[in-house]
Amino acid sequence: ANRYTFVWGKAIKVSRERIGRQLRELWGYVERVYQDEEQQPNEPNFEAIDPQAVARTIHTINEALKDKEVDPKVRQKLNYAKKNWPQKLAEYDEKEKILRGRNSYSKTDPDATFMRMKEDHMRNWQLKPGYNVQVSTEKQYIINYTLGQTTSDTLLLKDHVNEHILSYGSSPEKLTADAGYGSEENYTFLEEQGIEAFVKYGYFDKEQREKKPNPFHSDNLHYDATRDTLTCPIGQEMSYIGEKQRRTKAGYLQTFRMYQAMNCEGCPMRGPCHKAAGDRIVQRSPNLVRYKQQVRELLESEEGLGKRKQRWQVEAVFGNLKQNKGFRRFYLRGTEKVSIEIGLVAIAHNLQRFGSRTGH
Repeated sequence: ANRYTFVWGKAIKVSRERIGRQLRELWGYVERVYQDEEQQPNEPNFEAIDPQAVARTIHTINEALKDKEVDPKVRQKLNYAKKNWPQKLAEYDEKEKILRGRNSYSKTDPDATFMRMKEDHMRNWQLKPGYNVQVSTEKQYIINYTLGQTTSDTLLLKDHVNEHILSYGSSPEKLTADAGYGSEENYTFLEEQGIEAFVKYGYFDKEQREKKPNPFHSDNLHYDATRDTLTCPIGQEMSYIGEKQRRTKAGYLQTFRMYQAMNCEGCPMRGPCHKAAGDRIVQRSPNLVRYKQQVRELLESEEGLGKRKQRWQVEAVFGNLKQNKGFRRFYLRGTEKVSIEIGLVAIAHNLQRFGSRTGH
């Protein structure tokens, strides 16, 4: 896909809001015109900003001003709005159907999403249309591949594993992945599938480098299960004050329990512990805490150390494809064709790998 063919989801949202705001300004003009009259026109509905609703609103404004002396600039704006805004909104609707919740797409390849690439020759973080290729390997053979339309690896793990199950008829027994895939949602999914997760969470590597655990991190505060309380670094009890829920982009519902310190004022550890105003409030997901403990034990085991060393195998595969084979961009467009293209590349890689190992 060409690099300067972007359509931005945020730009569409801003344009919709601008039309809604200008409609309200036009109605404000109508109210000023009628301010000295007893009979006031009925206010239109400004909630729906779609082609039909906007066309009705413009018609209502025009009818209200039909026999009135109207500022020429307002009349000109109404004529422009009647002619252009419903059509523009219809175009926005079509673009949002193509976006399907994404932030962007390319006009020359609507399935491609604009992303920051690792290869950035201009060193200006230029966004280019592309796909987020997910690959599973075993002894440097590619055993599964999928295409993602988002930059976040976290959101792509479930579809990737489901594709493996569809292809092989069963789940893998164990899965090794880096911290980009470590989330409560993914840990829950892997547990439901009966897959042992050797998947790092966000700051696992930092934990391993630290000589002492950070006493101020919420995960390191002592938890009393019988009283359902936390203890802050200075020994003060933090009481449970309620729950809150958050839904991820993929629809997973996380539940957080919140705990608040009794009195942080004058605490000698206030600086490194809590910089916001008021007493410190900690939110923690019991599920995520449990998953992190399980993952930590797995990764620190003898088997886990071996699994962590195997992570380079995937990078070796990508290095072979990009550096040795020169495969740095797709030549086809659309997920269906690009999927076939990466499939052919995977077959070629596996055949070469087999040949080099067997001497054929």
